[in-house]
Amino acid sequence: MPDVLSLLADQAYAWDDHDSLPLDDRYRERHLPLLTDRPRGPLGPDPGPGEFWPPARSLVIPLPDPRPEPFLSALADSSVAPLVWWRGLDLRADRLHATLVHGSDQPRDLDAPIDLLIRGPWVGQYNTGRIYLPVEPADDRAMPALAAERPLLAGYLQLTADVTGDAYLELRELVATFQPLRIPVRVPRLQVLETMDDLALRSRVI
Repeated sequence: MPDVLSLLADQAYAWDDHDSLPLDDRYRERHLPLLTDRPRGPLGPDPGPGEFWPPARSLVIPLPDPRPEPFLSALADSSVAPLVWWRGLDLRADRLHATLVHGSDQPRDLDAPIDLLIRGPWVGQYNTGRIYLPVEPADDRAMPALAAERPLLAGYLQLTADVTGDAYLELRELVATFQPLRIPVRVPRLQVLETMDDLALRSRVI
């Protein structure tokens, strides 16, 4: 069974080739404006900053919040901490998911609950500013049930500014240290998620 980090190797941020982690244009357009505590109503044709209309639908794996406490504690004690949108952990605690099929409104049932492993922090070459948790099957039985289009990622934390200097070095070390984490979770069902923003802050399960 292939390791998800191996499958993602050519998409990972090249930490050794850079001395900073700048937020890319897509992240600045679609994520950064969402990092506020503003009130959010139900889905409707009144998109705010960073939102879009009509909403997008995707088949997703809903995930329990793994709360990787060793990583979160070390991150909170680092110089990266002021750059993390910590409020997002609470706002998105019941919305954590990995997308199976983008742009799909076709439901898919599981024959039985499946076991997955949530891995430690990962940063890619795109949407820089978002810290993901890769997701992989825990056993062979889960693989055909998922039939994923690509390696699975769950967006977990958002950064509010470019990461430079000591903060960059610390973030690189935190990712390397905690990426081997394996957090087991059991998933009983899949969902079709409808959202009008990339963080599913304004979304519903249909």
